[in-house]
Amino acid sequence: MRIGIGGIAHETNAFSPVSTKLESFERREYAEGQAIIDKHTGVRSYIGGMIAEAGERGADPIAILYANAVPSGKIAKSALETLRDRLIDGLLAAHRTAPLDGIVLALHGAGAAEGYPDIEGEILRAVREVFGPVLPIGVVLDLHGNISEEMAEYADVLIGVKGYPHVDMFEAGRTAFGLICDMVETGSRPYMRLVRLPFLFAPGKGLTIEGPACDIRQRLLRAEQGDEDLIYGTFFHGFPFADVPIAGASVVTVARTREAADRYAGEISEYVWNRRADFDCRVIMPAEAMDKAMQYAEGPVIINESSDNSGGGSPNDATWLLREMLERNLPATAFSHICDPEVVRQAVQAGVGGRISCLLGGKTDRLHGDPIRLEDAYVKTISDGRAVCLSPMGKGSMMDIGLTVRLQIGNVDVVVSTQRAQEMDKRPFEIVGIDVTELRIIGLKSTHHFRAWWKDHSVAIVPCDPPGVHCSDLSQFQFMYIDKTYYPFNKEREWHFEV
Repeated sequence: MRIGIGGIAHETNAFSPVSTKLESFERREYAEGQAIIDKHTGVRSYIGGMIAEAGERGADPIAILYANAVPSGKIAKSALETLRDRLIDGLLAAHRTAPLDGIVLALHGAGAAEGYPDIEGEILRAVREVFGPVLPIGVVLDLHGNISEEMAEYADVLIGVKGYPHVDMFEAGRTAFGLICDMVETGSRPYMRLVRLPFLFAPGKGLTIEGPACDIRQRLLRAEQGDEDLIYGTFFHGFPFADVPIAGASVVTVARTREAADRYAGEISEYVWNRRADFDCRVIMPAEAMDKAMQYAEGPVIINESSDNSGGGSPNDATWLLREMLERNLPATAFSHICDPEVVRQAVQAGVGGRISCLLGGKTDRLHGDPIRLEDAYVKTISDGRAVCLSPMGKGSMMDIGLTVRLQIGNVDVVVSTQRAQEMDKRPFEIVGIDVTELRIIGLKSTHHFRAWWKDHSVAIVPCDPPGVHCSDLSQFQFMYIDKTYYPFNKEREWHFEV
């Protein structure tokens, strides 16, 4: 059984000042053929799950192309078309060598390019156009996907992760691959139902280990365990910052019968809608977060700056939280990491033991804060920025934040990198010689993914959400394309599931 695998993944933030070009994919992850297998075997990723399931099934995973860029602004039209065409050409070449029995793709669900507001729908349309209506096609998607009717039309199964943090990427990849194998072996197709809800909420309210999103996740799991006709269900949170017409929450069910697909899609979507007010949020500024963190006698206490989460498209150089930490100048505090290649180059030139004066961060725009003027900052460490990920999310993959330095600024250790990336575990601190167990307060840039590791390695987590392109306060954004009749913009909006 020959199953083509690959994908093109990007979470697009229309408000991000960081452009997304072909080089953006090549910089983070771009691989073809055997290189994909080599990189993802034994790794807790979507592709890693597909490879593991193929081994269990005795299937042959035919790796084509996998490209994944750090979330950022809209993808250049030429970049999307180049990647799409390379994927199609690779699938066709493999099919000519020996017919493919099926295809499984790792996409995202919230990708948007110039001229293509739904890149996943476009990629699947192109694949289906070439391979026709019979070949089984499965897709594994991010929980933050904005799911369109086109995706559901061109794919046989849409499988999303249920967890945020996305600790179940590996399992979702296995599930999608396994379902396509089942279709090849039995010749039958499962039923799928998509329900799009007139509901938008920010990722900051999507944590699935507590709160309303946790309740919905548990309800889905109970439904799967209680009825053998329901194969899989996903509550897609959506990604409002993509600012596309299809943005919004949705529910997708995959079942052995049409009745089960419709019934559980209806039950879960009605439950989500009835809980919509529970996703409303209040943002916390850095000063309040620091006050809360200081109430703990021991550490480490984590303060996460959600609004500058590069995992949602932010520039990773916001200065709001860092400025507050530097002004407090508390002993045993550290911050990781702020992206500022200019400062890194200056520190490297000074060398370990040298001192630099510079403007740190705030260079992308003023929304994320002004640059911080540093005088006589001490260069403690220089690192290549590479380490193997420890987090349950993506464990075994390579973290690479580029050339990285550790600056000592008063009592505060600050990690400065040349590449954007959100914090996942202790590695960004560890690579520059910071022992996190000795810290009282740690500042980092992430919304929820960091929790997969840090929840077991900290005494408390205190969020802060100052201005930024990933802030949970949706009222601050000038949306151009999303439906303003959706909740929370229209609190009087009514909706009911229709079979």
